[in-house]
Amino acid sequence: MGKRILKFHKLLLLLFLLVQSCNSQKKATPEQEQILEDAKANFVFVEGGTFTMGKNGVSIAREHQVTLDSYSISKYETTWEEFDLYHIMNDLEIINPHHRGKIKDYGPKYAAKKNTWFLAKAYCQWLGEQLNLPIDLPTEAQWEYAARSRGLNVEHATDSGKIEGSFTEKRNYPVYDTIVGAYPPNPLGIYDMSGGRAEWTNDWLALYSKEPVVNPRYDTIVSGTEKVVRGFHKLSNSVYSRSGSRDPEQDGFGGGFRCVCNQKTPIK
Repeated sequence: MGKRILKFHKLLLLLFLLVQSCNSQKKATPEQEQILEDAKANFVFVEGGTFTMGKNGVSIAREHQVTLDSYSISKYETTWEEFDLYHIMNDLEIINPHHRGKIKDYGPKYAAKKNTWFLAKAYCQWLGEQLNLPIDLPTEAQWEYAARSRGLNVEHATDSGKIEGSFTEKRNYPVYDTIVGAYPPNPLGIYDMSGGRAEWTNDWLALYSKEPVVNPRYDTIVSGTEKVVRGFHKLSNSVYSRSGSRDPEQDGFGGGFRCVCNQKTPIK
């Protein structure tokens, strides 16, 4: 059953990317070119290293040693402005166009939400094509390493490792939705990995290894049916919390995403 499901998912993604590549992409205006340049400038370099991933006592997140190569990650979650550009340039219908200009959190600088894993991955790979860089969704290990500022022992991906500002211990969600980057970043300069949108990763849900691993990837698991989501709007979830209850075709849980660049040197 799992093999059939995975083959279906692979076929769907391949068809999606094929349609995307066959579209005669529109020529970008100067304003649209600036959006792409800003997206490129928003990548933060993350020096690789070895850290203890996971935390004993957190569901399906046992501690284990992970070593990662250097990479870069977007300091912000992908915004509607960026996500809409992908749709517009490929002659695809933007998501919920009737909300534009009417609902605040569909504004250009708010995190894009309610998108499937397939759309999130397609956007990151498209962005890579525009910038001529190896861009993709982050692995779960890349996500956690960046959120914890290269493996610091913290519960939340904020500048202090604690919930602060209008995030209070008495509320389980941020007081209100904001544009990306409204709160202080973590020590690496990355925003909203706690209290932002739940974010898609590249990986299928799997038990963590008991042994040390190097650059772990779980995106080729034959029996995979659920993609791991990391980072949560709900503040009771720590930076170690992981959710695997997300079908890659699901778009109704309000999640977002950010991209990584799998290049071992800083982006120039």
